[in-house]
Amino acid sequence: MTFRRCFCFASALFLALTGCGDDPPRAEARFDTLNVGLAGSFVPNEDARREVIPGAVASLESDVVCLQEVWTEEDKDAIEAAIGDSFPHIVSFTHDLDTEIDDPTDQTGEVPPAPTMAPCGTPELEGFLDAAITCVAENCSTIPGSEEGMTTSTSCAQSSCLSAVTDLLVGGPENQRCYGCLASSLPVETLADMRTLCTTEVNAGLAFRGQSGVMIASKHPLSAADDFVMPGTWNRRIVAAATVTLPEEVEVDVYCNHLTPIFNNVAFPYTGQYGEGRSGAPGWAAEQELQARKLADYVMNRSGDRPAVILGDMNAGRAIEGTDLENEGVATMDVLEANFELAMPDEPRATFAPDNGNNVEDTDNVWIDHIWLYGSLTATEVEVTFEEDIVPLEDGSMVPLSDHYGMKALIQVR
Repeated sequence: MTFRRCFCFASALFLALTGCGDDPPRAEARFDTLNVGLAGSFVPNEDARREVIPGAVASLESDVVCLQEVWTEEDKDAIEAAIGDSFPHIVSFTHDLDTEIDDPTDQTGEVPPAPTMAPCGTPELEGFLDAAITCVAENCSTIPGSEEGMTTSTSCAQSSCLSAVTDLLVGGPENQRCYGCLASSLPVETLADMRTLCTTEVNAGLAFRGQSGVMIASKHPLSAADDFVMPGTWNRRIVAAATVTLPEEVEVDVYCNHLTPIFNNVAFPYTGQYGEGRSGAPGWAAEQELQARKLADYVMNRSGDRPAVILGDMNAGRAIEGTDLENEGVATMDVLEANFELAMPDEPRATFAPDNGNNVEDTDNVWIDHIWLYGSLTATEVEVTFEEDIVPLEDGSMVPLSDHYGMKALIQVR
């Protein structure tokens, strides 16, 4: 495992310091979080959005930014190059299919057995995989009829080829593990590479070949960078951590993370080992809650008495009376609320919503992108960001920067 950090001279930045009042803040800084949705064909309009995302991040008036779903090294490099003048300190990590999980225990404290063969490594499973890939090649390939193409969209694959994967969906754990490899590879691999991965690589089954998607960008020096690798199904799930040193030598820990989503769709069955034996949405929810518990323990153990800001796409949120927000990941919210304080906006709004032009499915209005506080911190000016349609498409229409909206908060260290 390797990681890279860019340390340059910190740019001059006014930080509000005050010496009056009963409990004056020692420092004040703005923190942002944004899931940029650079997830292959899983999130629409990626090519157009990719052109705009680096400049939009560079223009943020933040001190620290947590980005999620920057899955490829190419996208990390492009964003880093574009924002270097504004955010000279970067933390990101490189992972692959063989990266070890730091704490692989499940809800019972046991470690699930490691795989011994590729997900589709038997003749029968390879036959089922072949039927699925043939269907996608004929109906949803960027090179029609060819396995050298990529999937045009995951929605096309779902609508055109669900019947072709029936044998994988309704089979036992081995069949579903093969399906998981297929589903996680669809948005980002050529169909030919997908076949090779799923039939030959023992640890295949994570999108982007096991790469993680979070990165921290800061105007101020970052130190003690660390990555905490958690169990995750279909995607590598990590917490990127670092300590930011604000002016006046004020230190705050930063945790940037992206928890497992809770899928409730026949095309997204739970195929992992951390679902407490449950299938479908309950399995995804169990894995997400386990990650939240591991996140909380990691923050407590690493930060101790030092204040910390925990940011990212939690894929969990509460229904709030008087709004159209719905519940998502309630058990995860219970864990987070028991350990941290949520930075609340004056008007809570959805950060993942059906009226976002980058969303292809009906979805509830959910506030799932969060900023949490640990220790002697308070937050003001908490707002949803990047709701505007700012990305031009070829047909002349406009869409937001991502399928998620972001969050920002002005945070005082006391």
